[in-house]
Amino acid sequence: MNVKVFFVKNKDLYLEDELENIDLVKDLIQINGFSSKSREIIFLPSECIKDYDSALLVGLEGCSNNSDYLDIGLKIGKSLSQDTKLTFANSKKLNLYHVEFGIYLSQYNFDEFKTEQQELFNIEIESNNNSDEIKRKIKSVFWVRDLVNYPSKTKSPEFFIQKVEELISDLEINLTIHDDDWLRKNNFGGVIGVGQGSERKPKFLIGEFNPNAKIQIALIGKGVLFDSGGLSLKSPSGMETMKTDMTGAATAWGVMSLVASQELDIGLKVYTPLVENMPSGNAIRPGDVLTMRNNKTIEVLNTDAEGRLIMADALAYASEHNPDLICDVATLTGASYVALGLDIGAVFSNDDETLENYLSANKNSHEKYHNLPLEESYKPLIKSVIADMKNTGGRFGGAITAALLLEEFVDDIKWLHLDIAGPARNKDSKSATGFGTIGLYNFFESFTKNQ
Repeated sequence: MNVKVFFVKNKDLYLEDELENIDLVKDLIQINGFSSKSREIIFLPSECIKDYDSALLVGLEGCSNNSDYLDIGLKIGKSLSQDTKLTFANSKKLNLYHVEFGIYLSQYNFDEFKTEQQELFNIEIESNNNSDEIKRKIKSVFWVRDLVNYPSKTKSPEFFIQKVEELISDLEINLTIHDDDWLRKNNFGGVIGVGQGSERKPKFLIGEFNPNAKIQIALIGKGVLFDSGGLSLKSPSGMETMKTDMTGAATAWGVMSLVASQELDIGLKVYTPLVENMPSGNAIRPGDVLTMRNNKTIEVLNTDAEGRLIMADALAYASEHNPDLICDVATLTGASYVALGLDIGAVFSNDDETLENYLSANKNSHEKYHNLPLEESYKPLIKSVIADMKNTGGRFGGAITAALLLEEFVDDIKWLHLDIAGPARNKDSKSATGFGTIGLYNFFESFTKNQ
């Protein structure tokens, strides 16, 4: 089906030269109550448009930011039900990048475990220079969503590795896989400690792209494939979304594949510890002390504050290689979305310029972020009586105290921490959103523009 799309802000624009049978157009506008408000759309039959199967009127009135344009694209995409070629009538007048992104984003579906699966169809947008880049971004976001949406019974460390290998098979990325013996021998006390309660042994993945680039960045992603809370057991409802607690690891690999496919002139090294946090006779107990990769010790008062333990090991290991910048991404704390809600990612940094650059790179993105402070006066909250620190700072300021613990493992390197526990999950369906993939890519791309 060939469809011509008209973006309109007032009724005067309805009478484009390409539209025919204007009386019928006016009747359909009136019948549908179309007033060109943002997200309003109506289809016009072939009798109303030359050389096309249909025309589509899309309202833009009140559209004020790129998130609005993305939502319009989603609405257009979800209105289609068959193979469609879209042509934008007035694309020269508007920056339709986010509309196109939304159209392609609307095609996501995860029905692998349903007996009746949705029939797939293709959407193509004619003569748009952004299409190839957008499709690469969509591919990465969809891969992240898929991996996060898989149930934990399926999502073993070996399954995660298989999916990563498929993702990077045609890209210039070197993958190294370490097992639990390597982790134990190399003093990864946090990863081993969290993972020892599960029959599925932990893994540690390292990916490397463009190691000779002038700018070298490390990216750590939290890979808790299922989080029961360990012996500090979550409630049944609290476990419902915990197959998604490896979103950070999936995001890190989605970003890595996008950076490589776009051939950005940066070096990127990804570190993803993969564990399950399970209760058993072998699980760590509240009160246990773990010795981390950099030999600092952590008293584990709550086994459900486990993500920071595996992230700390990975941060310490990445620091040893002295990159120009260390970033990490994790569904780390419920406190982050208590503070910022379910749509905004929390950003922390030990460097003001790095923080400002991240926020600036995403100022016009459909992903929303807000910075939270690394409040030095809160450090006593994570001080332990018997170890260097403890893994929980109490009920208040939980996102901040978790970030302060991670900061202990990055040495004096510039560091950016994303806590995406809220926006990583769709608030209605509790499925994955892919949030963080585009935000980190935008940030990394900004380095190539400033060289």
